[in-house]
Amino acid sequence: MAIEELQDVAETIRGWLREHVTGDRAVTDDEELISTGLLTSLQTVELVLFLDQRFGIDITDDEFVEENFNTVDAIARLVASKRG
Repeated sequence: MAIEELQDVAETIRGWLREHVTGDRAVTDDEELISTGLLTSLQTVELVLFLDQRFGIDITDDEFVEENFNTVDAIARLVASKRG
């Protein structure tokens, strides 16, 4: 996946976070989401469902771990790896 595509994925994730989690507060790509309590377990499940639908990917139970969802950058890399 090209850098531009990775940036587009990250922007999509940041947009979802602003709309559903932070109340319009911007989130940086390296801001910790889960370990700080910003992203709850329910919101993480909702995010996974959004990613599945938006990008046509299937996130497995093995991939559903904090290290894959703790930052926008980590989430974008996971999506990129799933899209090939």
